[in-house]
Amino acid sequence: MIPETVPIPDQPVVEADPFENLVLEGQVVALFTGDELCEYYLMKVTHPLSSYTEVTKDQWGAVIPQSTEVFTELYYDTVGEKRYSLIRSPNAVVPAASILNICAQVDSRKDTTKLTKYIHISLLELVCKKNAR
Repeated sequence: MIPETVPIPDQPVVEADPFENLVLEGQVVALFTGDELCEYYLMKVTHPLSSYTEVTKDQWGAVIPQSTEVFTELYYDTVGEKRYSLIRSPNAVVPAASILNICAQVDSRKDTTKLTKYIHISLLELVCKKNAR
């Protein structure tokens, strides 16, 4: 006996928002660095996603090409093993494509934070995947 084929009605396809659209002002994110000395940076988003109409240089000296989608953020400085302290100025302009992860477990209201071993290892795994591309 041949099993009956049941037609499935067409379902609308819901496209996922690009990852960058999920990042909100005030959140802590991890950034891919491509730096051998530092696997990732932690930053606090201070301004929503935007795009510059011309080549821009941020206060840290990073050059951002024209039409690059960026976030304005504050860096966290490493102050110990998996311990970070927020640097209140200057602001950094960061390409949205460099965001590895939204660190929802990190309390962005505090100026200092310590990552759990689980979060740290998860971020390192994301760095390895990014490096493998």
